[in-house]
Amino acid sequence: MRHDRGRQPDFPNPFTPIVKFLRLLFSLLAVVCLAALAVVLFNLLPRYTYHAFESLRGPSEKEFPAPLTPATWDRDVAAEPSRLALLLTDPDSAWTGVQHALDSMGIPYVITDDVERAVRHRVVLVYPMISGRLLNDEKQESLRRHVRGGGCLLATQVLGEDMKDFFGYDEVLETRARHYEVKLSAEHELTRWLTDPREHIVRLGNPERPETWIGTQYYTKPEETLASYQDGQAAWITKQHPGGGRAMALGFDLGFFILKCQNDRDDEASRDYVNGYEPSVDVWLRLLRHVYQKHEPLAVTVDTVPDGKRLAAVMSFDIDYVKSLQNIAPYQELLTQNQAAATYFVQTKYFRDYLDSGFFNDASLDVLRWLRQSGAEISSHSVCHSKVFNLLPLGTGAEMFPDYQPRVHGEGDTRGATVLGELRVSKFLLERLIGGQVRSFRPGNLSCPPSLPQALEATGYRYASSVTAANVMTYLPYRKNYNRQYRVSTSVFEFPVAIEDEHPPEMDQRVDKALDLANQLAQYGGTFIVLSHPNILGYKFRFFEQILPKLRPMAWIGTLGQLGDWWQARDRLEIDVTRREQHVVLTVNAPERILGVTLHVPAPWKAVGALPKGARLEAGRLFLPELDGRSILTFQED
Repeated sequence: MRHDRGRQPDFPNPFTPIVKFLRLLFSLLAVVCLAALAVVLFNLLPRYTYHAFESLRGPSEKEFPAPLTPATWDRDVAAEPSRLALLLTDPDSAWTGVQHALDSMGIPYVITDDVERAVRHRVVLVYPMISGRLLNDEKQESLRRHVRGGGCLLATQVLGEDMKDFFGYDEVLETRARHYEVKLSAEHELTRWLTDPREHIVRLGNPERPETWIGTQYYTKPEETLASYQDGQAAWITKQHPGGGRAMALGFDLGFFILKCQNDRDDEASRDYVNGYEPSVDVWLRLLRHVYQKHEPLAVTVDTVPDGKRLAAVMSFDIDYVKSLQNIAPYQELLTQNQAAATYFVQTKYFRDYLDSGFFNDASLDVLRWLRQSGAEISSHSVCHSKVFNLLPLGTGAEMFPDYQPRVHGEGDTRGATVLGELRVSKFLLERLIGGQVRSFRPGNLSCPPSLPQALEATGYRYASSVTAANVMTYLPYRKNYNRQYRVSTSVFEFPVAIEDEHPPEMDQRVDKALDLANQLAQYGGTFIVLSHPNILGYKFRFFEQILPKLRPMAWIGTLGQLGDWWQARDRLEIDVTRREQHVVLTVNAPERILGVTLHVPAPWKAVGALPKGARLEAGRLFLPELDGRSILTFQED
């Protein structure tokens, strides 16, 4: 027998299965890693999904704001004495703020710096002040005669002692950084009709920032007090004169205050930012209308809401997130069921950056075109949605696609963006790829640079919804001022946001509160703009499910563009009233055709003869289905 002494017996290796398992595991891990890497690369590397954009280049024409020029008024306008007269004692003032107030409330007026012309009108508003420097003895005497003859004079900032007997006070004192709030009288007939606590007490400034308060005057020993500051000093006084005339003095610059708020320069004076009732500007606008209607027997004013409704409502949606497009259809179908057209503010994001992927691409165009075909308004929400839009440079006005390539690199870090670029390029892309004319704009994060008003005007926009109503303390549209300052108005109308979706509690938990606000605004024809992001359904969708049917009975509901077109035509209406023999003749001139206008006329008026087809007169509300050109209507007074 032969023995192989050097050979070991063949025993099984206990580690062989483990080695095989590890090899298999490593192979599987390699496959998984490669797959994961492929997914990562697929999502991170640029993918070309912009075939519809290939041939686009524009806009080609340069657009740049016109230089600031002083505001002027029409000195030769033909106006009946039934209008209010705005007597300017100093044209170098914030008089456009008073003009905004009169326009918003539909009060017919004429602007003049001629005292003798002003006193032909029964109601005269003197602005910005009365003093011996601005009005000599002869002009002051003309104002006295006007009131002695039964006229009404409301003046802001009455200074000195020349007319203290006329306005009914002992002394006027000027102060700064003392007054931030005004309390209206709950007893006087001119103010007691304002009953909501936030109408009874209104803000002038932020209580915590005295350095930002406006200058004020207060009057000692007044004959009648209409309103007092928070320290009890008289802010608004009046004196009734024999013959029915009335003189009133207001102790602050009303025009400056209105513009300070509308321009969002009031340093957070409001008691709410959004979703609440903060009418501190609207109260003064309503008081102006009340004074005019009470003291002008032929007062006719234009209502603020289309089609005879009590409230104007706009449902608006900001599309600034990739998943928002996936949720659009249910929202639009709900709106269609409720016969409500909406405005969609679309971010034209054609690149990936810190915030999101480029969701304005081939895949999104069909959805947006479907929205427009469904009756929605497609509007601009900028290109890059920068949080520091308010800090961006104005730009050259020559920015164009595809050269314009802004990027958000982080919080507070935006590069390559300009105000004009955001406006021009987004408008160009939407009009070329979706169709229609883009006329409305909302900035991302409601971030507003000072140059925005004139930049919007230069680039062809007509309407903006860029501030919250509670923050600017008005729920009525108004013209935006150049550089958000105090001298010149642009042609762009602002429609402030009343309700939004991001502040707690969740939207479906505050439907009743939103309806309370809507009912408060319906008392004077306010505007109810809702801002929401369709990034989810759930509680946001339930909000619209619940509120739309409840708004419908009292509200006109439409797009921002539709409301803006109506408001722009309304702004051009001219109203004059005269007495002829035993009748009253109302003349309405509409340079631009407008549908569904309501005029507030004295309640005793009755039509002489048939009204136009579709018109109706009920309890001082004259509804006219259409105005185009000159219309003459005759009434009799009971």
